[in-house]
Amino acid sequence: MCCCVWPGSCTRSTQMAFQLHSDESVSKGFRRLARKELKIAREAVAKAQPPPDEAIHEARKSVKKVRAILQLVDNDDGTGLDRCRKRLRSVNHTLSELRDAEVMIETLADLRKKHPHLFSEHTYARVHRDLSARKRGAQRSAERGSAWSDVVRQLRRVRRSAKGWRPTHGGADALVRGIQAVHRQGCKAMTRALNRQRADDFHAWRKEIKALWYALRLVEQSDSKLRRDIRALHQAETWLGDEHNIVVLCDQISRDATICRDSIDRDRFQLVADREQCRLREKVVARVRRLYERRSGAYARDVERMWKDWCRQSSRSRARGGRRAAA
Repeated sequence: MCCCVWPGSCTRSTQMAFQLHSDESVSKGFRRLARKELKIAREAVAKAQPPPDEAIHEARKSVKKVRAILQLVDNDDGTGLDRCRKRLRSVNHTLSELRDAEVMIETLADLRKKHPHLFSEHTYARVHRDLSARKRGAQRSAERGSAWSDVVRQLRRVRRSAKGWRPTHGGADALVRGIQAVHRQGCKAMTRALNRQRADDFHAWRKEIKALWYALRLVEQSDSKLRRDIRALHQAETWLGDEHNIVVLCDQISRDATICRDSIDRDRFQLVADREQCRLREKVVARVRRLYERRSGAYARDVERMWKDWCRQSSRSRARGGRRAAA
């Protein structure tokens, strides 16, 4: 459970709210949730200029949820998505530049905590100073331009467009087709990552894991088996996120020889980074390989069955409640 205190932070109650209702159509639920998350993102960014790190983090999470919904609609050949993907990509790019700068500082601190002798004091101070300067530069760049007003404007436009998002199929079919496509894409991404062992491929797999995580969260109340998969996916994408942060930090340090001048420090850091990457990748594979070795069609049909069973149970419960109230 997150300990953030920023309004709309990632508590269990707000996580649970990212769900479809049993008494609404899937199509309507997609639109409701997308518009809700877009409003949260816009308000977080617009509250202060420039927005604090917590607000940027919350806005970015909401944008990712909306992109996941958009992907489900698109996977069902849905309509009304004109320019929304491009606008959300632009918003995410602005938010990511600042968030990534902060994450690099956090990653450096985490590595040093696990490996106290990773750097000499002098080298650590120089690396930390360089990363902090990059963060301030990204902040100044956003403040000088119209970045934040543009983000607010783009979020408002996408929210307006989301009223017209329509999957091609009705009922649960839209959700099931979307989940099947996302699961299949994740299977392919896992195969590429394991065969090539390249950082870019593991990062691409992480995106697919996250897309499936968001998709299943929409119906997580359906069954305990589904919640087990959701927990596994969340752990896996978190570990791959940590792995990616190490990759990016290595790239930042290697770009400028003046940051880490001591070859001993540089070699030690690379050795630690390589070990951490391998450890995290092994944990991810062990956690979700079973899920991705299933056939995508069969997996999606299981999700559909659990969702429909839960909807029927909810309908019967509402009917009993109505009869008791009438009596």
